[in-house]
Amino acid sequence: MAKTEVTFWQGLRTIGGNIIEICHGKDRVIFDFGLVYDPAGSLLEQNMHRKHKYVHDLLKLDMIPHIDGLYQERDIKELLKDNEQLITAENNEGDLAVFISHLHIDHMGAIRAISPDVPLYMSETSVDMYKALEAIGEEPKLHRKFNTLKHEETVKIGSIKVTPYRVDHDILGALSLFIETPDLKILYSGDLRMHGKNREWNEKWLDTFRDKNVDILLMEGTTFRPEDEETEKTEALCESELDFTKVVSNLIAEKTGIALCNIYHRNIERIEQLVDVATSVNRKLVLEPETAYLAEQFLPENKKDFLIVDLPTDNWLKDLEEKYEIISFETINEETRKYFLQNSFHHIVELLDLRLHDAIYLHANGVPLGDFDPNYGKMLAFLEHFNVPFYSVGVSGHATPEDVLDIVEQIKPTILIPWHSHYPELMKPLDKNQKVFLPEEKTTYIFQENNLQEIKNN
Repeated sequence: MAKTEVTFWQGLRTIGGNIIEICHGKDRVIFDFGLVYDPAGSLLEQNMHRKHKYVHDLLKLDMIPHIDGLYQERDIKELLKDNEQLITAENNEGDLAVFISHLHIDHMGAIRAISPDVPLYMSETSVDMYKALEAIGEEPKLHRKFNTLKHEETVKIGSIKVTPYRVDHDILGALSLFIETPDLKILYSGDLRMHGKNREWNEKWLDTFRDKNVDILLMEGTTFRPEDEETEKTEALCESELDFTKVVSNLIAEKTGIALCNIYHRNIERIEQLVDVATSVNRKLVLEPETAYLAEQFLPENKKDFLIVDLPTDNWLKDLEEKYEIISFETINEETRKYFLQNSFHHIVELLDLRLHDAIYLHANGVPLGDFDPNYGKMLAFLEHFNVPFYSVGVSGHATPEDVLDIVEQIKPTILIPWHSHYPELMKPLDKNQKVFLPEEKTTYIFQENNLQEIKNN
């Protein structure tokens, strides 16, 4: 009988870019397919004239793994000429599919490299989100079919079964994935947190897997860091999502100037919170056009209370103009204390057209995320020049170390594999007898006698 093979391609010591391949015979599943977030080194984004070589370039830079059967021949033909031993999607044998846990770039940023002939699965909400991101130009249009996953409904890829479970993360549609082969049960946590507004989803997930006798738990460990590691210069003021509306409202309440907020607009719950904040402080929320489009698509009807700032956009904005007021910077300047304005970093220079007296700038997990990004210092310097106080009010989308260890303790897998972390070795289970395994990248293992044993290098 064939043994399940597990290949750890990427993501063992990075935040994101985690890609694993599960193989049983000729049947294979892969999850996720993102890119490691590296704002200082995004060479490809600066060379858009090489779009036709996107897959070629990602492979040459080792930004995506060299996996058989995943890429179209036309995209890798030059590599094949250079003696690259990749099997093309056209020549793949057996069943192969890719599963995406959620639509953060570090988990799905390279999906356009995948051949349209390879089935791509994600939650129904994620599919809707991707189509909205296509509409506003934030993601490329993919001329392919999306296969939708329903919570707790199993999909079969040959001899492999994949069952998605809803978990709470800071984006809609996030999933944990349970993979079953004839000889192995693997649980991928996905990205999750216990301090969000939908903790009950995670509690239900935990109830399911306490008695599943999971062989391998792949557990995200984003928040594990050495105690002496230098932290962000400005500590966040919110410990949980339940704090956000009150903390931000209090910060804004005494200000007589414009209130500004930098968010990651794929977090739809955050946009909803901004609506609530604006209402509580008697201001009008003003969104950038792209964010307004997402808000229109995903906010509850009773929360669609916002204006749209007048910025250049594509034709899709016409769909919103009949329903929402478009407001200019000139109008905002007439009485800045009336408004709560979203401001993404790529629009920060637009603030040169605003009166910034007694303004306030709130940073809620928007880009740039922290001082590892060269643009973070530029943002702070800009605000300091105009004497605009900066407050970090973001809430992590990832479970705290304490919550991660509690999850591990409840599931009690045969083997725990920490990943999606710069410091996976710091994930030390409460149960001293819990087996922890730190695999090597680009290495394949089989599960035998309750251990993972290396069988080959790729």
